Amino acid sequence: MIQPATQVVIDVISPVPEGWGFCISCEMIMAQADMDKPPYERNLEEYPPDWQEDFRRLSDTVMNIAVRYGDAVLIRIFDPRSLQGLWKSVRYGVRRYPTFIVLGHGKVAGWDIEQLDEILQTAGLVPQFANITP
Repeated sequence: MIQPATQVVIDVISPVPEGWGFCISCEMIMAQADMDKPPYERNLEEYPPDWQEDFRRLSDTVMNIAVRYGDAVLIRIFDPRSLQGLWKSVRYGVRRYPTFIVLGHGKVAGWDIEQLDEILQTAGLVPQFANITP
């Protein structure tokens, strides 16, 4: 059983569009190597429709969790193409995206938000609001 905490950390491992930005270290390396456009010049519309839908679904899911649990959760998003994301993917054996890692113990691969809610509630959290995503 996961021990209750004042703030539950949720690491989300999922590819994100480059326009959303990589980690600060990766952005600095790419900028210094003159390899890519700045994040604000990249657009979601440049991606295939299924990637756009996945990113919108991920955004909606993360916002839903943030609103429902408020300050009780800290959500960190890692792109598996970044150094930190690659390390976490290997460490937690991620084979499917998105994967939600709760407090370094609970792991939910895919879109099973009910299972994620169960893990969060096992960690001692109570949703402040009902599910807000349509």
